Amino acid sequence: MNNYSPYGTGVVERWYQDNTLYCAFVDGTIVEYGSNQIEERFIEVWRSDLTQTIQDLKSGRYDFDDYEPEEC
Repeated sequence: MNNYSPYGTGVVERWYQDNTLYCAFVDGTIVEYGSNQIEERFIEVWRSDLTQTIQDLKSGRYDFDDYEPEEC
């Protein structure tokens, strides 16, 4: 896994949900950050599905765990 900075140039969307920071990146990776903004888990989706996946996560339609995230 690359080093995904929550404030880097590759960030498409950044949001908080339940005091947890999530960032979506242009390559289709969505990263969940823990305390001190350290990468904890991530998922990878098709870039063509990224916008819909972000909307689903932000709306609560799906939970991050529904996508079977991997540890960083």
